[in-house]
Amino acid sequence: MKPPAIEITSALDGLPPGRALDLACGSGRHSAWLAERGWAVTAVDIAVEEMAGITTVQADLEGGAFPIEAAAWDLIVCWLYWQEDLLAGIARGVRVGGVVALAGKLSGRFATSLGQYRAAFGGWRQIAAGEDEFKAFFIARREE
Repeated sequence: MKPPAIEITSALDGLPPGRALDLACGSGRHSAWLAERGWAVTAVDIAVEEMAGITTVQADLEGGAFPIEAAAWDLIVCWLYWQEDLLAGIARGVRVGGVVALAGKLSGRFATSLGQYRAAFGGWRQIAAGEDEFKAFFIARREE
């Protein structure tokens, strides 16, 4: 398994653990990192393998098969997956004081940009953000 993204480990290390949702979790690298730090993690993907200490849910996000519970999460991660219609649910799903950690590729079918993340999460306090030749990422706290 690849290590977690440095943007996530840098921005989130030291946050007090709570409930975390890892959407489009892939191999679970971020779920595992969070669980090691005491987070109660739910990992969701279309094909997800069981992971010790982590609740796994097999669901087709494109098909709307996983409703995000409102104000239920202290952290929602959706790394290197872009689905514009998930953004409103992600925003509603994070409790006041909670954090989102989002990234998407800059090209291809699921291309996004930093501007799209900032527009979707206007009013959130940015913790870290950026773009490189491959991806845009946005990590922010809900303050309202």
